[in-house]
Amino acid sequence: MLFLSFSAQLTMDMIAMAAPLLALSLSASPFEIGLLATSRGIAYAIFPFFMGRLSDRVDRKPMLASSMSIYAAVAILFNLSKNPIELIALRFFEGLAMSIFWPTIEPLFVKGGRSKVSESLRWFNLSWGLGQIAGPFIGGILITAFGIRSPFQSASLLAIANLALIIGALPAGAPSGDLGRARPDEGALPPSSLIFINVTLGAILSIFFAFFPALGIRAGFSALEVGSLLLLFGIARLAAFHRAPSMKMGLGPRLGLASLGLILISTGDRAAMCLGAITTSAAVSLIYAYSIERMLSAMEDRLGSMAGAFEGSLGVGFMIGPLLAGLFAGGSLSNAFLAASILSAAAIPALRFGKGPEGRAARPCSPNA
Repeated sequence: MLFLSFSAQLTMDMIAMAAPLLALSLSASPFEIGLLATSRGIAYAIFPFFMGRLSDRVDRKPMLASSMSIYAAVAILFNLSKNPIELIALRFFEGLAMSIFWPTIEPLFVKGGRSKVSESLRWFNLSWGLGQIAGPFIGGILITAFGIRSPFQSASLLAIANLALIIGALPAGAPSGDLGRARPDEGALPPSSLIFINVTLGAILSIFFAFFPALGIRAGFSALEVGSLLLLFGIARLAAFHRAPSMKMGLGPRLGLASLGLILISTGDRAAMCLGAITTSAAVSLIYAYSIERMLSAMEDRLGSMAGAFEGSLGVGFMIGPLLAGLFAGGSLSNAFLAASILSAAAIPALRFGKGPEGRAARPCSPNA
């Protein structure tokens, strides 16, 4: 499953990196390029909630197989597409495939684990995090060497390989019954508060990736330097995921750290932006690790529903974040990061609705959970 998580994220990021460039080569307008992200975002803000609930009721193996089948078909159709409208439609179905995959595989890491939920999810986070770093890098190499459509050809082959892996190596088995049995955890935030935090996290991440490259160029970084900073962002993210299970820092300080990093980026100073990118990366990764661990620890027989709520709430944030930042920014890219900083700081009062110490460590997950 670790390889499947890695390779699926690799596939997704190769497509995400190449789709806007292909649209540009097909004479897409800026509005149409923006719709590429919006189309996938709408799907990812809606479908995970339903797919997570479905994965609690049916065998998860066919669901994972269907997600990779859709990805393979979408990648092939991307390679054959001839106008931006086709790309926009295909991005919606890509969002559907993502909505099936993540809420379905996340419970399998928890159910299959033989240790704490945090330990199981650490390796999950590291696997997809590594794929997120490698995807754009490999996509860029393929485009340079073989042309703009080559990442889609490679992504289709990788999705087909993942499909074969799911069919041949992943055991079948229906989820356990007795839906709705809560796992007692006196110190956990209620899921409603965590969903709000997840929307905030999604908004922060989408603002960062939407505005950081442009702000970096305006601050005097070269395109290569911007790319290197994004690579550093990914490496810092992996380091934070690795350390997250042993971190005793509560959620409030993690949100505050993210707010500080975003303020540093907003200054437009080259040194401050470098420090801010690393700080923001570490903070959002620690928030992500905290939230997914507690969401998947909340209901032991509704893991799919909780995973769907986690991914769907992130999707809502992905969709609304750039819109809110764009409205707040006016003509200043720096203001977009100030908006993100305010969002992060404003989420801290939501922790008051928690039921215990926010930094409480996760309890072990039984092998039969």
